[in-house]
Amino acid sequence: MKPDTEPTLTFFNGTNTIGGVQAAVRMGGSALFFDFGITPNPTGSLFSRSSPAPVDERLAAHLRAGMAPLVEGLYDPAQLAPSGGSVAAAVGSLTHEGRLLHDATVLDGLEELGIFVSHNHNDHCGLLPFVNPKIPVLMSADGAALHAGLVESGTLPGTPATVRSVQEGERVSIGDLQLEVILVDHDIPGAAGFVLEADGRRVAWTGDWRAHGHAPERMAEFAERAAGVDLLITEGTTLRPDSSPVRPLSEAELTERVHRLLAATDGLAFVTPYPRNLRRLAGLRDAATATGRTLVLRPETLSGWQAAARHGITEPLPTDGTNTVAVLTTGDTGVHLPEDVERVTLEDLRQNRNNFIVELQVPDRWLALAVGARQGDLLIHTNGEPLGAWAPEWTSLQAWVQALGLDFVWLDSGGHASPDDLAWLTEAVRPGAVVAVHSAHPHLFPRTSAPLVLPQRGQAFPISQPADFARGARGADPERTLIPCVSLS
Repeated sequence: MKPDTEPTLTFFNGTNTIGGVQAAVRMGGSALFFDFGITPNPTGSLFSRSSPAPVDERLAAHLRAGMAPLVEGLYDPAQLAPSGGSVAAAVGSLTHEGRLLHDATVLDGLEELGIFVSHNHNDHCGLLPFVNPKIPVLMSADGAALHAGLVESGTLPGTPATVRSVQEGERVSIGDLQLEVILVDHDIPGAAGFVLEADGRRVAWTGDWRAHGHAPERMAEFAERAAGVDLLITEGTTLRPDSSPVRPLSEAELTERVHRLLAATDGLAFVTPYPRNLRRLAGLRDAATATGRTLVLRPETLSGWQAAARHGITEPLPTDGTNTVAVLTTGDTGVHLPEDVERVTLEDLRQNRNNFIVELQVPDRWLALAVGARQGDLLIHTNGEPLGAWAPEWTSLQAWVQALGLDFVWLDSGGHASPDDLAWLTEAVRPGAVVAVHSAHPHLFPRTSAPLVLPQRGQAFPISQPADFARGARGADPERTLIPCVSLS
């Protein structure tokens, strides 16, 4: 096989940090990029909430910070124009010796490009506002519907590109590459991975996944369809030195716990879910209805959910005919909602303390003061912000809980696979090798029969005979488990 037609894989970002996976399979002039987000981890990116990117020349800023792939033709020419009209011109000042991008290569010469986005979390889709309008962005059918709804509601910025809805099992061609989309179980609708074929080589990407959610059977299906791939690429978010052996709550168990807590509470109840976890919202809604309460959501949360439903998301819907949700009105938020949506006011919460369970996100904590939250009232924290005790906002959350005397219950059912489940999937697929990304500690991947590959950021390597470039033992130090680097040009 000629070197210029050998299928290669490059990881531009996401190799030793959680989130921000940016990778590409390339063969000849064709390339499929996956995913297209930005890491939320401030140690893995220069721009963050506390250090935001500038409004002007935002694309150039991400390129210069090494937070976006340096690939010509991948981005919107109009957004590159103020920075010189090309990726090379935008980053030129930082490619000299001793500067941030001194060892980076700008990739050029690709003719057929596509982008696959596994799901609509910002660390997987955050670069979509910069995409070249000529490049197709592929998502599952529910992923595309959710994206359209979130953009319509203002929750996500739009993209100049066309988002193409791909049915599960449908095969899509990007030049010489063949892609098959496979749904996975994650904590957001439409999450999917793929199996990609390039010149007889097969690569599978899981996206983010778990085996304890609403549809664990999807992972068994993924394993069956990915069986025997040359390379399995999986997230490894939960890999860390202090990983807990405790099995995470399933979604059904979490809903049942919420039901019991609400039944035992005579007073106000608050909850902090992740707003895009629509199945979690539906479970909270059903638990509320079963205990004589109504789930009250922020206007932004309900608007995005309803817009996704209008764009064709299959499930879950805001109302199932019996169980419904309401919206909290605290003034003009600029969010439009249909007239038939039940409105709940602060006075309603004050006067009917045990009739509701209210979404309480970080910017809304003042609500607890406004409605007179007191000792015995309940706050259920369930995978919303802050995401864990390591997050800066956690200390503030605990200060609110203690000051108001709230009963605080943390119900954790995350969106990521446990180490045991990572091992199960790898053994079920039996790949030629496995790559661990989306992880701060990928070298802690559990021992399996497949060789482990720990790619370095910016490296390109051939997909053929993966066992030859997966050197080192399971759990070995990353410095001893490397792959050979080949030219990106």
